[in-house]
Amino acid sequence: MTFLPHLPNLKGVKPTGDLAPALSSQEFREFMARLEMKPLLAHHPSCHYYDHHLIWIGKLPLCLGCAMMTCGIVSGIVSGLVWLPHVELLTTKPFYVWLALGIFLYIPALLQIWIQVKAYKVLARYLLGVSVTVLIYAGLWMTPFTVWGWILKIGFVIGFIGVWNLTLKVRSHYSKSPCQNCPEGRFPLCSYTMKRIPQLANRYFAQADGTDREADEFVRALQGLKASHQISGEGRSHFLHP
Repeated sequence: MTFLPHLPNLKGVKPTGDLAPALSSQEFREFMARLEMKPLLAHHPSCHYYDHHLIWIGKLPLCLGCAMMTCGIVSGIVSGLVWLPHVELLTTKPFYVWLALGIFLYIPALLQIWIQVKAYKVLARYLLGVSVTVLIYAGLWMTPFTVWGWILKIGFVIGFIGVWNLTLKVRSHYSKSPCQNCPEGRFPLCSYTMKRIPQLANRYFAQADGTDREADEFVRALQGLKASHQISGEGRSHFLHP
């Protein structure tokens, strides 16, 4: 049994003409902004359906992709600072060898678009971070500081940005949001945000002057959904942490 219908996300709504100021009052924008808030470092709702997008440090949710990529970048930088000055074999390799290594480390992140396994995603995003440091080292530092070298550096930057944007485009095409088929609504109008509604609604009506009637009705409708949920007892705990 579903908890909420797939209601539309009103983020960014800017009514004009006869609809103004419907759903455009400052109070309603603040209401929606608070309703849409996510944990700062998670970048996603911290609910059961986003489990494969998150890792947890105690009760702190973190975006899995960003966290693991950051770890990879830091590891790459630290390893470079520690090992490169002392291992002659590493410093004598030509830049194209390092480029090849960086591309090799990037491949798991590309395959991860289709391999939706959390453990693999952790590894792939970590290697992506290492790949970024290796590629930048090869493309901007190992290439010679000559006219030809600067041509190579500029070409590397253009190619790096192009591949990065292409990867994001492909990922956005094949990666589907957990909200798309979620049985409990679609963020921010879902079971994840229901617990916020009473306090946010009280704050909204304390500040609103009643001129935005459509917004008032919308907020009251959400209050009704929250009340129905409490009475029926249909709510289920899908939060990773209370």
